[in-house]
Amino acid sequence: MPMRLLSALLLSLLTPLVGAQNLLVASRFSDEVLAYDGQSGAPLGAFASGGGLSNPTGLTFGPDGDLYVASANTNLILRYDGSTGAPLGVFAAGGGLQAPRQVNFGPDGHLYVSSAATDEILRYDGLSGAFRDVFVSGGGLAEPVGFAFGPDGDLYTSSLFSDSVLRYDGVSGAFVEVFASTGLSGPVEVLFGPDGNLYVTAAFTGRILRFDGHTGQFLDVFVADPALSVPFGLTWGLDGDLYVANQLADSIRRYDGTTGQLASVFVAPGAGGLDNPLFTVFTPPATGFGLLAPQPCISGSLNDLRVTGAAPGASLVLVFGLQSGDRPLPGCGGVAIEIEGARVVGHGTADEAGNLVLRRLFPATFAGQTLHLQAFRPGTCEVSRLALHPVP
Repeated sequence: MPMRLLSALLLSLLTPLVGAQNLLVASRFSDEVLAYDGQSGAPLGAFASGGGLSNPTGLTFGPDGDLYVASANTNLILRYDGSTGAPLGVFAAGGGLQAPRQVNFGPDGHLYVSSAATDEILRYDGLSGAFRDVFVSGGGLAEPVGFAFGPDGDLYTSSLFSDSVLRYDGVSGAFVEVFASTGLSGPVEVLFGPDGNLYVTAAFTGRILRFDGHTGQFLDVFVADPALSVPFGLTWGLDGDLYVANQLADSIRRYDGTTGQLASVFVAPGAGGLDNPLFTVFTPPATGFGLLAPQPCISGSLNDLRVTGAAPGASLVLVFGLQSGDRPLPGCGGVAIEIEGARVVGHGTADEAGNLVLRRLFPATFAGQTLHLQAFRPGTCEVSRLALHPVP
């Protein structure tokens, strides 16, 4: 029996890069997106500016490799060439967008934007930028800022004025629950970590809190650094460390991804003209399809597959039962993927840092079989080589 996965779930993989992987930072009061060396943090100058950019907030690389930036003062989403930073015009506008904050591409390939002033998350067509719908509203949402799609496919968003993180169905946008609230004061950014847990910036207390990624139970204060002054955006680096935009101190601080201890002041205060940093993103890694081998972490029958180094927006599909040399065929022109004799057990989209955590319960009948991880470029029907991992 063929296993079909609609091509609408796929996002193009991207290869264009700025060179070595660098950190891009939305510098709010200088109306620029600044670039810093991904290894040293040394300033590299303005990567994106002009084109009507005023008060940049959220930013993300799209599946086409271009950079998308929220211009808060003009209520626009602007697009910039992902290699050169040259302005490419207005990508999305309208739909009632007011005070845009974070921007992210979802598993469906469309662009989602938090509209803080209207207490909504809006959805725009991922290809044309046309307004599609109000995807999230209600449920007590009071000024959404940062949001992320979780490993389960649901959408998790901060609710600044209700001091909580809310969960919404990732397909319908329906409110599900208050997912986390313990200890939160002014939550602004939410980001799933390589450990599958949810990390939240509590801006008003200057801390980064960690919550269980399944239940929302409060786990600990992951970062408690008195030098943090209204911290904002969070980004995981390929080194496994957590990078935090220290807003009022005009700097970027790096914390050990395991202990939460300060590893370095990655970008010194004001370096390169940094003025009120908000969100950050690393440029995609130059690794062909951008796919590195996943690092499986087995606990009983729960396999947490952690992929780092994938291209932001990469669509990854997990299947069982393929034979050596088999290559699933990606759909072209809207044709669905068909995998004969195999079972699709999961799919997900790498986040803006190129990281992905996929959790699946594998039945005992899968023991001894091999899990295949593959990335697709639907537009050209190309596929990455298979990454193979035995499942105990």
